[in-house]
Amino acid sequence: MADDLVIENVSIAIAGKAAVSGVSLRVPAGAAIGLVGESGSGKSLTARASLGLLPKNAAAEGTITFGAHSILEMTPQELRKVRGAGIAMIFQDPMSSLNPVARVGQSIAQVVRAHEDVSQDAAAARAVALMDRVGIRDAQARAASFPHEFSGGMRQRIMIAMALAAKPRILVADEPTTALDVIVQKNILDLLDQLRREEGMGLLLVSHDLAVVGALCSRIAVMYAGQIVEEGPAAEVLRHPRMPYTAGLLASTRRDKSQTRLVSIPGAPPPLGDRAASCRFAPRCAQVIDACRTTPTALADVGHAHAARCIRAGELAHV
Repeated sequence: MADDLVIENVSIAIAGKAAVSGVSLRVPAGAAIGLVGESGSGKSLTARASLGLLPKNAAAEGTITFGAHSILEMTPQELRKVRGAGIAMIFQDPMSSLNPVARVGQSIAQVVRAHEDVSQDAAAARAVALMDRVGIRDAQARAASFPHEFSGGMRQRIMIAMALAAKPRILVADEPTTALDVIVQKNILDLLDQLRREEGMGLLLVSHDLAVVGALCSRIAVMYAGQIVEEGPAAEVLRHPRMPYTAGLLASTRRDKSQTRLVSIPGAPPPLGDRAASCRFAPRCAQVIDACRTTPTALADVGHAHAARCIRAGELAHV
């Protein structure tokens, strides 16, 4: 499809050390796809690669396409035309992402004028309309405010308005509800879902929280140590995880009445440059067997449009 974002067999190295390995993911127009994992799993690097926003010491291989555009082969000038109007991004820290000395209406209007030949007055009017649309009360007056005059939730709404200013076909939201309280978090997620449905744009929601993406996304991809280790329909992944890491993430967010503490996954992910061809989760896995430590693991179909990177996935179906 012309407006799909397609990531195929993408690997990313930082300072020569592998950080992301062979990731493939599709974000169809109009669909919401979740990308989940711990900090350092490679999910944000993958998301940034889709806009050509990798750090200078990073190198990517593979294919990322958006319509007729091959993102990894584009020049900086070509990428600027795709960013915003084609693919837009919401970053996880709106305070550091917004210009602290620019009025928020001015910041939004600049995005409009960067992609459309309109007057300053027309761009300013669009900025106010976008602020109103994302739920900023008294938008006309608040457009003259600076970022520090807004709460964290309102700053995130300003970031969403900026992302929408160029009418993108794909929206990448990188931890958009981090550091927000539960009620504000829900409001932001509801707003993203509403905008996705109204605009027909694809949404890639990057998060460490399976519950967050499960509430919004039709499909979920779970990353660990630079690989996708499970991918499938949201309901199937959440109800019937076939990879112990996914099950561990779910256990760390669920609490029944008999529990006094949340379950945690012992250990830590392997560092860059020390990532095996066999199961990378094996050192932390409660279900590990000797073969897990020696057998290369591929992302394999387990049925119901569901795939898992685990040699015991068939057994886990009955656990």
